[in-house]
Amino acid sequence: MKKITLIYVFSILFILPVFAQHENSLGTLPPFTKWYQNPLGVYPLALHTGNGLYIPAIAATAVLIFTEMDSSISKRLSFYDDLGVSFGYYASKTTVFQNNTGILYDVRRYLTLGAEFSTVHVLDIKNNTWGIGLRPFVRFYAVRKDNINLFFQSGAGLILFADTYPKPSGFFGDNREGTKLNGSPKYGFGTEFRINKNISGQAGVWHIHFSNGNHPSSDRNPGHDGNGFSIGVIYRQ
Repeated sequence: MKKITLIYVFSILFILPVFAQHENSLGTLPPFTKWYQNPLGVYPLALHTGNGLYIPAIAATAVLIFTEMDSSISKRLSFYDDLGVSFGYYASKTTVFQNNTGILYDVRRYLTLGAEFSTVHVLDIKNNTWGIGLRPFVRFYAVRKDNINLFFQSGAGLILFADTYPKPSGFFGDNREGTKLNGSPKYGFGTEFRINKNISGQAGVWHIHFSNGNHPSSDRNPGHDGNGFSIGVIYRQ
């Protein structure tokens, strides 16, 4: 565990100077955001951007290169489904209801690669639409025991809404309108707790972000940030 932690830390330290050369492209916290609302969105980590996938992916690659395959893992593949809700804290303060169905593959005892298919409903005084998306992620375990696991997870993908999102909020004169296709970074902390031989529960607290990354332009990229929680079940064969 100490070896994996050191690799993760050194990987981040190695790539931060590279990111520091591209501050404008990475951006900083969204306007009117306090650091504690998006604690790992503070520059230069900025996990609410594409970094939410890039940084964990680089760390995971380093782990795979510099550590050996754990032969004690007998069942590597599992599936999960969870329900969650998050609450936006600026602009139209959107409530996001979501269902995530995903797959987990254990590559090391303390490292899992995954992907989830998400269905979301965004709702506020300006917006009322549905979206579907796909998000790859990396899950790092700080504690992994027979009955309970503690993990950090980070990933990013794409989500397609039925209507443009967000609609102009008028918040401090912000009349920008979003697009149907958005990026969807998500990071958070969670726990898995064993229920029986094949079934575990999982719960987590999350930060979620929607924006199009200034494509086609910053004039069409109002974005959304929110914090929330989820609860679900994991099935292991």
